[in-house]
Amino acid sequence: MNKIRSILILTVIVSMISCNPPVTFDEPQPAGVKNIQKFPNRLQGEYLSLTDNSLLTINDHLIQRIYNFDNKININELDSNFRLSGDTLIDLISDEKTLVKRVGDSLINHVYYVDTLFEINQENVVRKFKGFYFINKLFDKEMWEVKKIQLLKGQLIISKISTKNDLDNLRAITETPMDTIYPYKIKATKKQFKHFVKSNGFSDSETFILQKK
Repeated sequence: MNKIRSILILTVIVSMISCNPPVTFDEPQPAGVKNIQKFPNRLQGEYLSLTDNSLLTINDHLIQRIYNFDNKININELDSNFRLSGDTLIDLISDEKTLVKRVGDSLINHVYYVDTLFEINQENVVRKFKGFYFINKLFDKEMWEVKKIQLLKGQLIISKISTKNDLDNLRAITETPMDTIYPYKIKATKKQFKHFVKSNGFSDSETFILQKK
């Protein structure tokens, strides 16, 4: 992978890279609630991220995030492993070539990247509860990562559990021992999960604005 793409992935798209969730559940949440087979029409559409201007799209089974922008790097940042030939940057080690546009001391290449965040299938299920949608993604055997989705007046809010307050609150509500091995695996009843949601759980949120249905 050439340096332009490496820098891009490390600095611009770092937020989309999947990493180990700090907490998982032993079953999809909320427990005892039936899965829904597709995202409802009210959720489907295109949404603009207020964080990085990426585009979030939701159809009946799929959530994708689309990055579409120009990436710029100073030509002085390139080392001897790269050679610029006309409008092409060549990685001398891998022989990979990237089309670029030179403007002064900068090289610019256009980036278009589609990241599939969630797809409803046997390993990824959706449940509706108390006006919220919960997407459950199988992280490992009997370990489910859970995120909350809310649509409010044209704003789509996707929330996850990651703050220390969230973790402490969840462990207190579910009476999870303090010596649980990280990442924490939580067993929660429907009542406990409801309590966690009502006590401002899922506080790490990102907001998207509806662009079109």
